[in-house]
Amino acid sequence: MSAVTALILIGNSHPHDGGMRAFAEIILEEGERPTFKLRWIRPLKKSSSTQFRNFTMIPTLENMLDDALLIIVYALCRNTKIFKKINLITKGAPVYTHRLSMYEDFTKEERLELYADIKEISDFPKVTWCLFEGTGIANSIQNLTYYLLESEVTRSAYLRTYDQLSSEWKVYGRL
Repeated sequence: MSAVTALILIGNSHPHDGGMRAFAEIILEEGERPTFKLRWIRPLKKSSSTQFRNFTMIPTLENMLDDALLIIVYALCRNTKIFKKINLITKGAPVYTHRLSMYEDFTKEERLELYADIKEISDFPKVTWCLFEGTGIANSIQNLTYYLLESEVTRSAYLRTYDQLSSEWKVYGRL
């Protein structure tokens, strides 16, 4: 059984009031294996029938943040270099399946090369990372400093949860 452990919003920052105007989201579900599920919240003005409506990625455990940026660059931004490289390596399969598996579709060397290519990109949309308690992406969130993008990271400030073992409510943090 999987649970949502992070929500990643992709959009344009607001020029005056902070925040952002999101046009897509990626939900990280974790359980037996992590899964990124990308979907459009609203279409872009220049929407194309060739854009992915939804896209799924099975990320690596050690580089989840990098994999999330890869899905953004490939499936949302359609960066020409990354799009061509991934389609060459995978023989175009993701275009038809709307799916990537980072362990199955790429060697470690290919993944590291893709991550290095993404670090050179500077025309990212704004990305907001909403991390819930216990998310696996927290292990690689520090990699965000290597990328040229406007971003915001939020973590739980307050958590109230029922502990079934002790039959008690537990509170962490404060409001």
